[in-house]
Amino acid sequence: MIYDTMPDQLNLPYALWTRKAVMELVEPEFGVKLALTTMGNYLRSWGFTPRKPKKRA
Repeated sequence: MIYDTMPDQLNLPYALWTRKAVMELVEPEFGVKLALTTMGNYLRSWGFTPRKPKKRA
């Protein structure tokens, strides 16, 4: 889901994927509540890394 869509397309109140946005997606989909740091560890192990914006707004 996070590869193909943006959070606002899934009715989440975020513009970009963050740990909190993924956490709020996982909870209703799978019924598992994860801590924010645990979500960050999972994302890192899956190959998702923080990115800097290409240009400043």
